[in-house]
Amino acid sequence: MSNKIILCGLQIVSFPESKSPNAEIAEVLMLYPLENVDVPKFKQKAVGQSTKVPFGKSSLAINAKYAHKLIDSGAFVSNKEYELTVGFSTETFENEISEIKPVDVNLQKHFTECLKA
Repeated sequence: MSNKIILCGLQIVSFPESKSPNAEIAEVLMLYPLENVDVPKFKQKAVGQSTKVPFGKSSLAINAKYAHKLIDSGAFVSNKEYELTVGFSTETFENEISEIKPVDVNLQKHFTECLKA
Protein backbone atom coordinates (compact mmCIF):
# COMPACT_ATOMS: atom_id res chain seq x y z
CA MET A 1 0.00 0.00 0.00
CA SER A 2 1.33 3.41 -0.95
CA ASN A 3 1.35 6.37 1.42
CA LYS A 4 1.36 8.77 -1.55
CA ILE A 5 -1.66 11.01 -1.95
CA ILE A 6 -2.60 14.33 -3.52
CA LEU A 7 -3.13 16.89 -0.76
CA CYS A 8 -5.38 19.86 -1.46
CA GLY A 9 -4.70 21.83 1.67
CA LEU A 10 -3.79 22.14 5.32
CA GLN A 11 -6.24 23.54 7.84
CA ILE A 12 -5.69 24.59 11.45
CA VAL A 13 -8.74 25.43 13.55
CA SER A 14 -8.90 26.81 17.08
CA PHE A 15 -11.58 28.25 19.32
CA PRO A 16 -9.99 31.18 21.21
CA GLU A 17 -12.97 31.74 23.53
CA SER A 18 -13.37 28.10 24.55
CA LYS A 19 -12.23 26.34 27.74
CA SER A 20 -9.03 25.38 25.89
CA PRO A 21 -8.13 28.53 23.92
CA ASN A 22 -4.69 27.20 22.91
CA ALA A 23 -5.98 23.87 21.59
CA GLU A 24 -5.79 23.47 17.83
CA ILE A 25 -7.09 20.91 15.39
CA ALA A 26 -4.91 20.50 12.30
CA GLU A 27 -6.04 18.45 9.32
CA VAL A 28 -4.92 17.64 5.80
CA LEU A 29 -7.52 18.17 3.10
CA MET A 30 -7.66 15.67 0.28
CA LEU A 31 -10.05 14.64 -2.46
CA TYR A 32 -12.65 11.96 -1.81
CA PRO A 33 -14.72 10.39 -4.59
CA LEU A 34 -18.36 11.47 -4.59
CA GLU A 35 -20.77 8.56 -4.35
CA ASN A 36 -24.32 7.88 -5.40
CA VAL A 37 -26.47 7.11 -2.35
CA ASP A 38 -30.00 5.73 -2.41
CA VAL A 39 -31.37 4.88 1.03
CA PRO A 40 -34.82 5.67 2.47
CA LYS A 41 -33.77 8.81 4.37
CA PHE A 42 -31.12 10.19 1.99
CA LYS A 43 -30.51 10.26 -1.73
CA GLN A 44 -27.50 11.68 -3.54
CA LYS A 45 -26.61 11.63 -7.22
CA ALA A 46 -23.02 12.71 -7.77
CA VAL A 47 -19.93 12.50 -9.91
CA GLY A 48 -16.40 13.77 -9.33
CA GLN A 49 -14.51 14.53 -6.14
CA SER A 50 -14.84 16.72 -3.08
CA THR A 51 -12.81 17.67 0.00
CA LYS A 52 -15.91 16.99 2.10
CA VAL A 53 -15.17 14.03 4.37
CA PRO A 54 -17.60 11.16 3.64
CA PHE A 55 -20.23 10.29 6.24
CA GLY A 56 -18.85 7.92 8.85
CA LYS A 57 -15.23 8.81 8.07
CA SER A 58 -12.88 11.28 9.72
CA SER A 59 -10.28 13.54 8.18
CA LEU A 60 -6.56 12.91 8.62
CA ALA A 61 -4.99 14.81 11.49
CA ILE A 62 -1.57 16.41 11.12
CA ASN A 63 0.70 17.63 13.89
CA ALA A 64 -0.39 21.24 14.52
CA LYS A 65 3.13 22.63 15.09
CA TYR A 66 4.30 20.99 11.88
CA ALA A 67 1.25 22.31 9.97
CA HIS A 68 2.00 25.86 11.18
CA LYS A 69 5.59 25.47 9.95
CA LEU A 70 4.45 24.23 6.52
CA ILE A 71 1.93 27.04 6.11
CA ASP A 72 4.04 29.90 7.53
CA SER A 73 7.14 28.99 5.52
CA GLY A 74 5.22 28.66 2.25
CA ALA A 75 6.60 25.14 1.81
CA PHE A 76 3.21 23.48 1.29
CA VAL A 77 1.87 23.64 -2.27
CA SER A 78 -1.69 22.44 -2.79
CA ASN A 79 -2.87 19.82 -5.26
CA LYS A 80 0.47 18.03 -5.35
CA GLU A 81 1.38 14.45 -4.52
CA TYR A 82 2.97 13.87 -1.13
CA GLU A 83 4.21 10.84 0.75
CA LEU A 84 2.80 10.71 4.28
CA THR A 85 4.47 9.52 7.46
CA VAL A 86 2.12 8.68 10.32
CA GLY A 87 3.18 8.96 13.94
CA PHE A 88 1.65 8.95 17.41
CA SER A 89 1.30 12.22 19.32
CA THR A 90 2.07 12.01 23.03
CA GLU A 91 0.36 15.42 23.41
CA THR A 92 -3.02 14.40 21.96
CA PHE A 93 -2.67 10.60 22.27
CA GLU A 94 -3.84 10.28 18.67
CA ASN A 95 -2.34 9.04 15.43
CA GLU A 96 -1.46 11.94 13.15
CA ILE A 97 0.57 12.81 10.09
CA SER A 98 4.02 13.63 11.42
CA GLU A 99 5.67 14.44 8.10
CA ILE A 100 4.78 15.00 4.46
CA LYS A 101 7.33 14.66 1.66
CA PRO A 102 6.74 15.94 -1.86
CA VAL A 103 7.05 13.32 -4.59
CA ASP A 104 8.00 15.77 -7.37
CA VAL A 105 11.74 16.57 -7.48
CA ASN A 106 11.24 20.31 -8.14
CA LEU A 107 8.76 20.54 -5.27
CA GLN A 108 11.24 18.72 -3.03
CA LYS A 109 13.76 21.52 -3.68
CA HIS A 110 11.13 24.20 -2.96
CA PHE A 111 10.12 22.38 0.22
CA THR A 112 13.72 22.12 1.46
CA GLU A 113 14.49 25.78 0.71
CA CYS A 114 11.33 27.04 2.46
CA LEU A 115 11.86 24.92 5.56
CA LYS A 116 15.52 26.04 5.89
CA ALA A 117 14.52 29.72 6.15
